[in-house]
Amino acid sequence: MEVWKDDGSRQFPSDSGTALTVGTFDGVHRGHVHILEELVRVSREGGLRSVVVTFDPHPRHVLQPAVEFGLLTGEAAKTRLIGALGVDYLAVTRFDLALSQLPPERFVVDHLLERFRMRTLVVGYDHAFGKDRAGGQQMLSEMSDRLGFSLVRVPPVLHEGRPISSSRVRRALEEGRMAEAEHLLGRFYSFSGRVVHGAGRGRKLGHPTANLVPLFERKQLFPSGVYAARVSLDGRWVQGALYWGPRPTFNEDEPGLELNLYEFEADLYDRVLEVEVVERIRPIRSFPDSDELIRQMDRDDTAVRRVLEGI
Repeated sequence: MEVWKDDGSRQFPSDSGTALTVGTFDGVHRGHVHILEELVRVSREGGLRSVVVTFDPHPRHVLQPAVEFGLLTGEAAKTRLIGALGVDYLAVTRFDLALSQLPPERFVVDHLLERFRMRTLVVGYDHAFGKDRAGGQQMLSEMSDRLGFSLVRVPPVLHEGRPISSSRVRRALEEGRMAEAEHLLGRFYSFSGRVVHGAGRGRKLGHPTANLVPLFERKQLFPSGVYAARVSLDGRWVQGALYWGPRPTFNEDEPGLELNLYEFEADLYDRVLEVEVVERIRPIRSFPDSDELIRQMDRDDTAVRRVLEGI
């Protein structure tokens, strides 16, 4: 898949017509995958290039900058997940206030038809775009007839009788319901982090940890606690316990991410890890002394190994 940065001034590099879809695709959840698979199918059947038009930054960060809004996937993860589905091009369009005010028809004509040579538009069941999201299903249907492009509507993917959406994934993560997030995403929730130097306290306690810094801002995380997790390292899955939150036993209020990997001894400093978060084991607690903390960490390890045995 080729990634094309669209600054609004250049012509799309493909000479052939395109089938495309438009959206943020935050999380690339099962509903998104259904749309993208349909995009690839109709593009191949029609001899067209498949194009995903997405936005950077996320529109919510531009339109509601004061509102806390975490992303489910960063740019690298989103690119990898979309590329794995066989899409030809990912067109990353810069989102700003001027673009947000563009009427739906102007967006379709100026951006999709003229710049991307669109022949087929693939949309989800609730798709809408343009100023005030005025470009809904009825308007798109009317424009497709008048402007001469095909419109393919993709039905929702349901979980427990309701459509899967990024907001549902976000709520599940906010409440620590990792199994539900997995069902909605179609995979374990994950985040990327770089290993940095820490205080070395975990090694002194007999549970050496890698301290992690998430690779991009505004990342959607999950409630503080201890989690069962795993990482792909050197061609194999390595299991471990993930700690996220403050360290009340040591009077440290600043939250941190620490990963204790089992049966892995190599130096990880400055490596980037993609951590899959499987299940929450317990919330954060304060312990009266280090000995009691060590006993709890031993119990945590037993619980984590039990969870990870089944995957």
